[in-house]
Amino acid sequence: MKKLIPSFMLLLGSLALTAQETIQYTVDLKNAVHHEAFISMLILKVPAGPLQLRMSRSSPGRYAMHEFGKNVYDIHAYNTDGKELKILNTEGDVYEIPQHQGKVKVTYTLFGNWVDGTYAGIDYQHAHLNMPATFMWVPALQNQAIAVKFNLPADWKVAT
Repeated sequence: MKKLIPSFMLLLGSLALTAQETIQYTVDLKNAVHHEAFISMLILKVPAGPLQLRMSRSSPGRYAMHEFGKNVYDIHAYNTDGKELKILNTEGDVYEIPQHQGKVKVTYTLFGNWVDGTYAGIDYQHAHLNMPATFMWVPALQNQAIAVKFNLPADWKVAT
Protein backbone atom coordinates (compact mmCIF):
# COMPACT_ATOMS: atom_id res chain seq x y z
CA MET A 1 0.00 0.00 0.00
CA LYS A 2 2.88 2.40 0.81
CA LYS A 3 4.24 1.93 -2.73
CA LEU A 4 0.81 2.43 -4.29
CA ILE A 5 0.21 5.91 -2.85
CA PRO A 6 3.33 7.58 -4.38
CA SER A 7 2.53 5.95 -7.73
CA PHE A 8 -1.02 7.26 -7.57
CA MET A 9 0.23 10.77 -6.68
CA LEU A 10 2.67 10.68 -9.60
CA LEU A 11 -0.15 9.68 -11.96
CA LEU A 12 -2.36 12.53 -10.73
CA GLY A 13 0.50 15.00 -11.13
CA SER A 14 1.19 13.90 -14.69
CA LEU A 15 -2.51 14.12 -15.59
CA ALA A 16 -2.69 17.66 -14.21
CA LEU A 17 0.41 18.65 -16.19
CA THR A 18 -1.04 17.20 -19.39
CA ALA A 19 -4.33 19.04 -18.83
CA GLN A 20 -2.45 22.34 -18.51
CA GLU A 21 -0.78 21.83 -21.90
CA THR A 22 -3.98 20.91 -23.74
CA ILE A 23 -4.87 23.22 -26.61
CA GLN A 24 -8.35 24.54 -25.84
CA TYR A 25 -10.83 25.41 -28.58
CA THR A 26 -14.19 27.10 -28.12
CA VAL A 27 -16.75 27.06 -30.93
CA ASP A 28 -19.53 29.63 -30.59
CA LEU A 29 -22.46 29.29 -32.96
CA LYS A 30 -24.38 32.42 -31.98
CA ASN A 31 -24.30 33.64 -35.59
CA ALA A 32 -25.23 30.31 -37.21
CA VAL A 33 -28.05 31.94 -39.15
CA HIS A 34 -25.32 33.68 -41.18
CA HIS A 35 -23.30 30.47 -41.62
CA GLU A 36 -20.64 31.60 -39.14
CA ALA A 37 -18.86 30.01 -36.20
CA PHE A 38 -16.62 32.07 -33.93
CA ILE A 39 -13.66 29.98 -32.87
CA SER A 40 -11.06 30.66 -30.21
CA MET A 41 -7.92 28.63 -29.68
CA LEU A 42 -5.95 28.90 -26.44
CA ILE A 43 -2.40 27.58 -26.58
CA LEU A 44 -1.00 27.46 -23.06
CA LYS A 45 2.54 26.34 -23.81
CA VAL A 46 3.87 27.82 -27.05
CA PRO A 47 7.38 26.77 -28.11
CA ALA A 48 10.02 29.52 -28.32
CA GLY A 49 10.32 31.36 -31.62
CA PRO A 50 7.65 32.37 -34.13
CA LEU A 51 4.38 30.46 -33.81
CA GLN A 52 3.04 28.98 -37.04
CA LEU A 53 -0.67 28.20 -37.41
CA ARG A 54 -2.36 26.64 -40.37
CA MET A 55 -5.58 25.33 -41.80
CA SER A 56 -5.46 21.85 -43.28
CA ARG A 57 -5.47 21.32 -47.01
CA SER A 58 -6.74 17.75 -46.97
CA SER A 59 -9.36 15.67 -45.21
CA PRO A 60 -9.36 11.95 -44.33
CA GLY A 61 -10.93 9.85 -47.08
CA ARG A 62 -10.70 12.62 -49.66
CA TYR A 63 -8.09 12.49 -52.39
CA ALA A 64 -8.16 16.10 -53.54
CA MET A 65 -6.46 19.19 -52.16
CA HIS A 66 -8.80 21.67 -50.51
CA GLU A 67 -8.50 25.31 -49.56
CA PHE A 68 -10.09 25.26 -46.10
CA GLY A 69 -8.27 28.49 -45.26
CA LYS A 70 -10.46 30.43 -47.71
CA ASN A 71 -13.35 30.13 -45.24
CA VAL A 72 -11.45 31.69 -42.32
CA TYR A 73 -11.36 35.44 -41.68
CA ASP A 74 -11.21 38.10 -38.97
CA ILE A 75 -8.16 36.42 -37.42
CA HIS A 76 -6.66 37.91 -34.26
CA ALA A 77 -4.03 36.81 -31.74
CA TYR A 78 -3.61 37.97 -28.14
CA ASN A 79 -0.93 37.60 -25.49
CA THR A 80 -1.37 36.82 -21.78
CA ASP A 81 -2.39 40.45 -21.04
CA GLY A 82 -5.06 40.47 -23.74
CA LYS A 83 -2.90 42.74 -25.91
CA GLU A 84 -3.27 42.03 -29.63
CA LEU A 85 -0.26 40.40 -31.28
CA LYS A 86 0.92 40.85 -34.84
CA ILE A 87 -0.23 37.95 -37.02
CA LEU A 88 1.04 37.50 -40.57
CA ASN A 89 -0.64 35.56 -43.37
CA THR A 90 2.47 33.96 -44.92
CA GLU A 91 0.52 31.73 -47.35
CA GLY A 92 -3.16 31.28 -48.12
CA ASP A 93 -3.69 28.87 -45.24
CA VAL A 94 -0.60 29.56 -43.08
CA TYR A 95 -0.28 32.23 -40.40
CA GLU A 96 2.65 33.25 -38.23
CA ILE A 97 2.85 35.10 -34.93
CA PRO A 98 6.43 36.42 -34.84
CA GLN A 99 6.52 37.30 -31.13
CA HIS A 100 4.60 35.98 -28.11
CA GLN A 101 5.03 35.38 -24.40
CA GLY A 102 4.59 31.60 -24.38
CA LYS A 103 0.78 31.66 -24.16
CA VAL A 104 -1.40 32.74 -27.09
CA LYS A 105 -5.11 33.06 -27.77
CA VAL A 106 -6.16 33.05 -31.42
CA THR A 107 -9.67 33.93 -32.56
CA TYR A 108 -11.20 33.66 -36.01
CA THR A 109 -14.49 33.40 -37.84
CA LEU A 110 -15.29 30.31 -39.91
CA PHE A 111 -17.78 30.61 -42.76
CA GLY A 112 -19.53 27.35 -43.57
CA ASN A 113 -22.33 26.86 -46.04
CA TRP A 114 -21.34 23.61 -47.74
CA VAL A 115 -22.61 20.42 -46.09
CA ASP A 116 -20.87 17.67 -48.02
CA GLY A 117 -18.75 15.79 -45.49
CA THR A 118 -15.59 17.65 -46.45
CA TYR A 119 -16.30 21.31 -45.71
CA ALA A 120 -18.19 22.94 -42.82
CA GLY A 121 -21.91 23.59 -43.05
CA ILE A 122 -23.59 25.93 -40.57
CA ASP A 123 -27.16 27.25 -40.58
CA TYR A 124 -29.95 28.14 -38.17
CA GLN A 125 -30.85 24.46 -37.60
CA HIS A 126 -27.52 22.68 -37.33
CA ALA A 127 -23.77 22.70 -37.83
CA HIS A 128 -21.81 20.00 -39.61
CA LEU A 129 -18.18 20.58 -38.69
CA ASN A 130 -15.43 18.59 -40.34
CA MET A 131 -12.32 18.91 -38.15
CA PRO A 132 -9.78 19.78 -40.90
CA ALA A 133 -12.18 22.37 -42.36
CA THR A 134 -12.89 23.92 -38.94
CA PHE A 135 -9.82 24.09 -36.73
CA MET A 136 -6.51 25.87 -37.16
CA TRP A 137 -3.62 23.85 -35.77
CA VAL A 138 0.00 24.32 -34.80
CA PRO A 139 2.42 22.08 -36.76
CA ALA A 140 4.95 22.17 -33.89
CA LEU A 141 2.24 20.88 -31.51
CA GLN A 142 0.42 18.46 -33.79
CA ASN A 143 0.62 15.64 -31.23
CA GLN A 144 -0.67 17.84 -28.39
CA ALA A 145 -4.02 16.93 -26.83
CA ILE A 146 -6.97 19.23 -27.57
CA ALA A 147 -10.23 20.01 -25.82
CA VAL A 148 -13.24 21.47 -27.63
CA LYS A 149 -16.11 23.34 -25.99
CA PHE A 150 -19.26 24.19 -27.94
CA ASN A 151 -21.57 27.12 -27.21
CA LEU A 152 -24.73 25.99 -28.98
CA PRO A 153 -28.19 27.50 -29.40
CA ALA A 154 -30.45 26.27 -26.57
CA ASP A 155 -32.67 24.06 -28.76
CA TRP A 156 -29.86 22.21 -30.55
CA LYS A 157 -28.88 18.61 -29.84
CA VAL A 158 -25.46 17.06 -30.33
CA ALA A 159 -24.86 14.09 -32.60
CA THR A 160 -21.62 12.53 -33.78
